[in-house]
Amino acid sequence: MLRTAALVAAGAVLAGAAATTASTAAFAAEPLVEPGEVPIIAESLRGGTFLPAVEVQVGERTLTLLLDTGSEGLVVYPNRLEGDTTVERTAVVADPDYNGAHVFGHVALADVTIGGTKPARLPFVLAHRCEPVDCLGGNDGLDGILGVSQGLRTWGEEGETRYPWWSAIAQLPDGAGDGHTIRIEHAPAAPGERIGTLTLGAPLIGEADAVFQPALTGGGDYPGSDHPMYAKQVESCWSIDTTMNCLPTTVDSGERGSVLMGDFGAWATPVPSPTPFPGGGAEEIAHLNAGTPISFAVPGQTPFWTRTVADGYRAAGLYQPSGASPSGEADADADAAALAASGPYFNTGNVFFVGRSIGFDNLSGRIVVGPIDGLPAAVQQVSLTEGDRRVEVDWTDAQPGVESYVVRLRSTAGEPLEERVVLGAPAPQTFTGVADGVDVVAEVAAANAAGVGPWLASPNAARFRPHLPETGPEALGPALTGLLVGGAGLLLLGARVAIGFRRRRATAP
Repeated sequence: MLRTAALVAAGAVLAGAAATTASTAAFAAEPLVEPGEVPIIAESLRGGTFLPAVEVQVGERTLTLLLDTGSEGLVVYPNRLEGDTTVERTAVVADPDYNGAHVFGHVALADVTIGGTKPARLPFVLAHRCEPVDCLGGNDGLDGILGVSQGLRTWGEEGETRYPWWSAIAQLPDGAGDGHTIRIEHAPAAPGERIGTLTLGAPLIGEADAVFQPALTGGGDYPGSDHPMYAKQVESCWSIDTTMNCLPTTVDSGERGSVLMGDFGAWATPVPSPTPFPGGGAEEIAHLNAGTPISFAVPGQTPFWTRTVADGYRAAGLYQPSGASPSGEADADADAAALAASGPYFNTGNVFFVGRSIGFDNLSGRIVVGPIDGLPAAVQQVSLTEGDRRVEVDWTDAQPGVESYVVRLRSTAGEPLEERVVLGAPAPQTFTGVADGVDVVAEVAAANAAGVGPWLASPNAARFRPHLPETGPEALGPALTGLLVGGAGLLLLGARVAIGFRRRRATAP
């Protein structure tokens, strides 16, 4: 999630009308596999986007909280803990801001348990109200926010008790707080649907994983902890079409869509669409068209994940920081102005999580990105046929879950010629504009939420060249053939009449 105090970007209004009880029932139907593993469900579905949520025990209540790797600290929305006498309420004011949704409340303390772990007594923000809109997802199945990113904020003015506010997961005992791994296996079709698993503890690194390393902040360890403080953002490289840029990146499960913030003219990122994505907010200047290929890479390495932009929650917004906070408050405006002056950045949005395993190590700071088995298989067959200075590519495929197909044309010498994305079902593609005499091969790959599958090439090559009409009756069509045959019969009949006439004249006396 883009929290204004640390990161500002315009986004969709997060509001809705689903009931909290629906998500609670969904969790009750899914027993935990073992302590430290928590089901992730989808809530606040709107416009094809969603927010991931987990169940957390706060005091005596079981709450459904937004799982947010883009913010730090625990927030509980108004009235969720009404009558819970195990919660210690304080007079210390706490007012975090989430992308223009300002939370007003006080610090409270309660025992917090996640995934069957031993309870930890933690300070959190107990909200009284949210402005100018409802609390994020508060009318849409959520009871608060479980912020688990790097970052520390302290509530309490001079002369008051000071309360450090940071990731609740990182404060869990017995190794559970050493990290967490988020696996979102698929995008949701309905509110309350289980879409993945949150696993507590330090993540493991596999051979196929990409590892991002944030920098130490120099602030030492978190209070009462052996966890060093690392920066929230990591350097990552995004390739859009054919242009790659490496920028500070927030790996953010609480943001609905990918965000690219900055002066795009300065760093020459192509902007395929001239219009904002609906609901993008005042700062959005454009969005990437469906079908735009995007790749992600660790700096200095080849891309480890490629996908194509589709509609809805796969949309990527392009933003220009305005230097002003949506909330209009002085402190938030100062943060926004500083951010606008700091340069461009990326935010992955939770599209980055779909079909992947994302691990956050609180001891080393590393973010470990790995695959979930779910890449599509190769398409079944690719055909390539010649026409008059054109070729047509067709393919067959019946596997489920495919969002789009990437079709590319290259010369037999390996030179890339053209690439396009076809959304939905297979559909024949005609390619023109290649010089005469060039031999080409077609390749097709299926793409889903996890990325692009293996390529399959056409078994034959084709040549761009002019095709002259073929000769012979078989090339003329039935009507024209019949006409010519009939004409030939009339000519033959005329010739026979003429011969008979000459013979009769020759035998006359």
